[in-house]
Amino acid sequence: MPKREFSAAVVVRTSPEQAFDFFANHRHVAQVLEGVTRWEPIGSRSEGIGARFNVEVVAMGFPLRSVLRLNRWRRPHEIGWESESGLIKQEGGFTFTKTPEGVRVELRIAYIPPASVIGAAVAGRLDWVVRQRLQQALEHIRGTLEGAPS
Repeated sequence: MPKREFSAAVVVRTSPEQAFDFFANHRHVAQVLEGVTRWEPIGSRSEGIGARFNVEVVAMGFPLRSVLRLNRWRRPHEIGWESESGLIKQEGGFTFTKTPEGVRVELRIAYIPPASVIGAAVAGRLDWVVRQRLQQALEHIRGTLEGAPS
C-alpha cells in the first residue's frame, strides 16, 4: 500500500519562536486539530526528542489509537513525530520558516493505510476531508496566535 501524504500551511504574523512554543505545548493539539480526542504524554516527559504520547483520533466515527514518539525537535524550526504502535503507521510534523510577514507554519502528515482493498478505498474517500481539516486547523491556529499578546 503506498504512503499517503497531506500538508497545509499558513503564514502567521508572529515570530518562529512564539509559533514553535505554541505547538510544543501538547495541550494545544486537541484544541486545534478536529478529530483528535486524546494527546497525552506517556510518563513525565512532554517535550523534546523521545517524548511519547497516547493519541486517539476519531475518523468516520471510529477511534484510532496509537503511541507517537517525537523524533524531531529543533527550536524554532521543527517538531516531528512517528508512530510506535497503532493500526495506521504514520509520521508528521510542523515546520516554522521565517518570512517577511512573520512565520510560515506547515503541517505535514504521511500515513500508510491498512493493507487491504477496503483500507485503500476508505483512505481515498477521506483524502479531501483530511486536507480540509488540516487547513482549517492551521487557519484556527493563525487566529489564535495573532490574537495572543506578544
